[in-house]
Amino acid sequence: MKAVRFTREARAELLGQTVYYEEIEQGLGARFRSEVEAAAQRAAAYPLHGKPAAGGTRRRLVAGFPFAVIYTEEDYGVLIHAIADGRRLPEYWLSRLTRR
Repeated sequence: MKAVRFTREARAELLGQTVYYEEIEQGLGARFRSEVEAAAQRAAAYPLHGKPAAGGTRRRLVAGFPFAVIYTEEDYGVLIHAIADGRRLPEYWLSRLTRR
């Protein structure tokens, strides 16, 4: 299977939301992280199956949570640019693409 890499910002979003959900309910943070990792693995296995998004990215929804994994296909696999909260400003993560 192809590799999955997270940008620093995407990793911070993943960790921050994991802590947030864990504070709400024990085990919920672990479930969130597991669902994000599953979405990322599906993206790596089938990169073109993600819905096209802004800036040449694709997105996969995170099961059971209002988040999407935003990624691009790279030679080695996929690069995760954001764990995007669907309740935030749309495409807040676009500026991250210019710093690649």
